[in-house]
Amino acid sequence: KHFISDKYSTPIVSEYISTAHVETHPKMITFSPQVFEIPTKPQNEKLVTVMLPFKLQASFAGVKNACDKLGLDCKKADDIWENATFIQDIFELIFTSKVVVADFTGKNPNVFYEVGIAHTLGKTVIPITQSFDDVPSDLGHHRALKYLPNEEGYADLTAELIKRLETLMPKPTQEW
Repeated sequence: KHFISDKYSTPIVSEYISTAHVETHPKMITFSPQVFEIPTKPQNEKLVTVMLPFKLQASFAGVKNACDKLGLDCKKADDIWENATFIQDIFELIFTSKVVVADFTGKNPNVFYEVGIAHTLGKTVIPITQSFDDVPSDLGHHRALKYLPNEEGYADLTAELIKRLETLMPKPTQEW
């Protein structure tokens, strides 16, 4: 009998991209995507990517405000057009980001797909939502930030995201 593990007993990893783990673990999965090109850009330690339905621009503003206050970069897929396909731009954003904020409001299937990509790449995902009913049971064990779709709710979202991002992102260096 021949097993694929006999042929590839030592994984070949050209770059370790996970933000969830600092060190490689004894058990790793090496894969080569067929749908996406692997970006040549390195991970941006200050990049927060936001995945959300296009109609939720006010919640994006809340996330962007949090990032701006912390001196972080914040992008969503429709902010860029660098590749021939939209999904490649999305994959590249997720691949190069440190953290992904995903708005589950409205149960958008594209957002769920993008969260699956982020989880596969070992990215830290911060779920946000206007209703916990929009968080699927497979993701229900993750803490989600709930916000209200009004001025006070977006301000609270910004404040809560600042607290969470401060625990995940590199501290800014002060120059004296």
